[in-house]
Amino acid sequence: MSEVRDRPVKRISRPVWCAAIVVALGAFLANMDSSIVAVGLESLRAAFGAELVRIQWVATAYLLGLSAVLPLTPWLTRRLGAGRLWLSALSGFLLTSVACALSPTAEVLIAVRAAQGMTAGILVAAGQTVIGLAVGPERLGRMMGVLGLVVGLAPIAGPSVGGFLLARFGWPSMFWLNLPVGVLALVLAVRFVPRGERQAPPPIDWSGLLLVSLGLPLTVYALTGIGIPQTSHLLDGVLALIGVGALAVFAWRTLHTPRPVLRLRLLARPVPAAASSTLVTAAAGMYGAVLLVPLWFQLQLGAGAAETGLLLVPMGVGTTVTVALAGRLVDRLGGGPVALAGALLVLVSTVPWPWLGPGTPMIAVQVLLVVHGIGLGLSLMPATTAAYASVRASELGDATALANIVLRVGGAAGSALTVIVLAQGGFRAAFGLLAVLAGCAVLAASWLTRAENGRKL
Repeated sequence: MSEVRDRPVKRISRPVWCAAIVVALGAFLANMDSSIVAVGLESLRAAFGAELVRIQWVATAYLLGLSAVLPLTPWLTRRLGAGRLWLSALSGFLLTSVACALSPTAEVLIAVRAAQGMTAGILVAAGQTVIGLAVGPERLGRMMGVLGLVVGLAPIAGPSVGGFLLARFGWPSMFWLNLPVGVLALVLAVRFVPRGERQAPPPIDWSGLLLVSLGLPLTVYALTGIGIPQTSHLLDGVLALIGVGALAVFAWRTLHTPRPVLRLRLLARPVPAAASSTLVTAAAGMYGAVLLVPLWFQLQLGAGAAETGLLLVPMGVGTTVTVALAGRLVDRLGGGPVALAGALLVLVSTVPWPWLGPGTPMIAVQVLLVVHGIGLGLSLMPATTAAYASVRASELGDATALANIVLRVGGAAGSALTVIVLAQGGFRAAFGLLAVLAGCAVLAASWLTRAENGRKL
C-alpha cells in the first residue's frame, strides 16, 4: 500500500451529502432510543409493577437483539442491496416502536424490544455500508465524521428529552418519539438513499449462522450481566463459556468453509486486523470509563444523579465536536495517525485519575474529561474508517458487521473488567485498568499507522 499522508481531498457531491445525512438520522434514532430507555427504566418498573432486575431486560433485550443480527447483515446486504436493506430496517424500527408503545405487559415489551434491537443493528451496519459505497475510501472520513457528529448528539439529547417526556406524557412517549424523526428520514430516504446493487449471494451457512448468532449474544449478555447487581455471576460465567465456545467453533468453521456467513479472513489482512485491535481496546476503555466516572462522582464526591449528568456533559461534547474534525483529518492523513493521536490523549487524560479525590479542583477534573472526550472522538471513528477504507466494495458489508461486533464485545468486556477490578481493588485499581487499556489502544493504533503505510512491525 502506498503512503497515505497528505492525500488530496476530493469534493463530495450534494446527493451523496443528502444520503449521508438521512442515514445519519437513522443511526441517531437507534442510539437515542437506547439512551432514553436507560433513563426510563424506573418509570417502566413503576408502570408495570416489576422488579428492577426484571425490567432491566427491556434494555438488555435490545442489546442482545442488536448483537444477534449483525452476522447476518453481510448476506442480507448482498441479497437486497445496502440501501434497500436500510430502508427495510428503518421501517421495521418504526413498526416495533409503535409495538413498544402499545405493549400491555412487561413481557411483551421485552420481546418487542428484542425485535427492535434487531432492526437497529441492521440500521446501523447497513447505513455505514451505504455511506462507504457512496463515497469510496478517499472521502469516507468526512462522511463518517458527519455520521459520528449526528449520532454523538443522541446520548446528549436523549436523557434530557426523555426525562421531559416521561414527566409529562408517561413511558409510551419514549417510543412514540421515534415516529416523527423516523417518518421524516423514511420520506427523505426514498428520494436520496441509493438502493444498492442486488447480488446472488451464496447459500447461507446455517450451522455457522446458528453458532455466531448464539455465541455473540450469550457472550455480550454474560459480560454485561457481571455489571448488574442481584444477578448470578456463576450463571454469567457459564453463559460466557458457552458463548465463547460457540464463537470459537464458528471461527474454526468459517476458516474452513468456502462460503462463510461472515468473512473472518478479512482479519488476516494488516489494516483490518490493526483497526479491529484498536477498536476493541478503545471501546473497552470507553465503556469502562462511562461506567466508572459517574460512580466516582457519586461515591467519592457525593454528587446526585442530576449533578453527575451535568458534570459528564463536557466529555460528551468533546467527543461529538471532535468527530467531525477527525473525519477531515482521516481523509488527509489516514485513520492510523489520527487514531494514534486520540489514543494518546485518552491515555494522558486517564493516568491522573487514580490520584484524584474529593479535594481535587473541579476545573482540573473537567479539563481531564474534555481531553478524554476529544481523545475518544479522535480514536474510535478513525479506526473504524480505516477498516472500511481498506476493503473492496463487495467486502464492505462484512467489514461493517465485524467492526460493530468488535465494538459490542469490546465494550461489554471493558465494562465487566471494570466492575470486577472496582469490586476487588477500589477506584484507584479500576482507573489503573483503564490506563492499561488506553496504553493497549496506543500500541494498536501504532500498529494501524504502520499497516496503513505498508510497513510491518
